[in-house]
Amino acid sequence: MGGNRGPAAYADEIVTFGEIRAALGVAKSRAWTITRDRDFPAPWFVSADGQIRLWLRSDVEAWLDQHRPDWRG
Repeated sequence: MGGNRGPAAYADEIVTFGEIRAALGVAKSRAWTITRDRDFPAPWFVSADGQIRLWLRSDVEAWLDQHRPDWRG
């Protein structure tokens, strides 16, 4: 399952699990559940051991806009 899911991306186009958790304002376990949900965007990158998952910022922000409209402020 490891490897890129799309074309190369710049660092500012990528978000980590920690950044997603902060945007959601939830505990680690709840963020884990949300990011595993089928409605949440698939990670752009998953390490071979599954410990590192990275998402495209645009995908995550679109999901947040739809599901958590007050997340921006």
